[in-house]
Amino acid sequence: MPPIQRFCVQAISLCLAFVCLGMTSPALAAPDVLSFDRDPGWERYGKNADDLPSRTMHQDFGWRPSNHAGGESPGEIGGVISRSLTRACYWVEIPTQTLETKLTLSGRVANVHTDNNCAMQFGFFNKDSEGWRTPNSLVFRLSGENKERRGQYSWALADYCTQKWRAGGLGAFDGRYQTTDTPPIKSDGKPHDFIVAYDPKGASGVGEISIAIDGKEWKTELLERHKEEGAVFNRFGLMNIQVSGNSMEVYLDDIRMNGKLLDFSDDPHWEGINNQGDIEEGVARPWNVMDWEETNRAGGDPGEMSVMMWRDEAPAYFATPISGLTLDDPIHAEGRLAFSGAGSDSGVYIGFFDSETKRGKETPDHVVRQSNILAVMLEGPSRVGHYFRAAYGASSGANGHNDSGPTIQPDGEPRHW
Repeated sequence: MPPIQRFCVQAISLCLAFVCLGMTSPALAAPDVLSFDRDPGWERYGKNADDLPSRTMHQDFGWRPSNHAGGESPGEIGGVISRSLTRACYWVEIPTQTLETKLTLSGRVANVHTDNNCAMQFGFFNKDSEGWRTPNSLVFRLSGENKERRGQYSWALADYCTQKWRAGGLGAFDGRYQTTDTPPIKSDGKPHDFIVAYDPKGASGVGEISIAIDGKEWKTELLERHKEEGAVFNRFGLMNIQVSGNSMEVYLDDIRMNGKLLDFSDDPHWEGINNQGDIEEGVARPWNVMDWEETNRAGGDPGEMSVMMWRDEAPAYFATPISGLTLDDPIHAEGRLAFSGAGSDSGVYIGFFDSETKRGKETPDHVVRQSNILAVMLEGPSRVGHYFRAAYGASSGANGHNDSGPTIQPDGEPRHW
């Protein structure tokens, strides 16, 4: 294995403060302490958000006097909803509900137009719900595409996410959407009936969630410990998906929340947050943010490395050169971090790697694992949230990581690692 020549952070949103690097035996070498009290001038490789082309996202949704969804009378909610890292909502305060409560939402939906990579979610939220996956949510989701071969369409799903950022759910189709024979919902303006229901006593008390489209139903049980972990809902309505993407135009009517019909014949004057107007996007995939800042979100004295990076095939890193190390050397690293945000299935390495190997890798890690690396791997499936676990890749291609490990939440709390 060639010498490892960099220490890096690669692909998520966090801050690092004081990092201690070195061999584990003080008799062999004294560790280097990187205090970050001033800009250390780390090397940036890959696309940088400073070079991001100007991008404006348009939101225009709320109450409308129209009747696209085919409700019993004119008046509905919806409009143009755009994926964006900025939260946009149109909702109403409701009495507090939890995963110990039976929940239903139903109605009619008309999908008028979809761009590539667009989505919206409608259902139960918390006033503090934000991000993707959206904590404290149980929703009906449309995920839209615009493909040359298939045209404009959306997949319908029922999603939930606990208050600890662990998510589950199912789609209104058989198998995986990539290979299913179930047709998606076309973006032709035709109204469809939908129902999303949650039963805390379903699946022998584990909890069960279901979705039905035009009378055909799919259901699944909640994943292990998700019901016990819980969620708190005190808002009901529409929210965009908070990842970069594009827009869709969709309308809903004849909505029933827990069996109660909601009247949209007149403007219900729900609360709107960023749901009308243009939003300037300062971040989008695959442009990364790699900066030193005179802040102390990770704890300690001011000065830290602030990183927002995308899990992407294009290689990128934010790193400093170090003396060459191999797996024959005892190696140690520790420090403080604040994990302030993460999308579903995002990931980052914090550790030691070889820069030339990294620059030459353009395949996803699930196809070919990174070689010449020894690091913490901060990532995980949406059902777990994010593991904080050890990983390595040798020059031969041999690699490994813990199958499980401690989990960490993107709550911005300072932690020692």
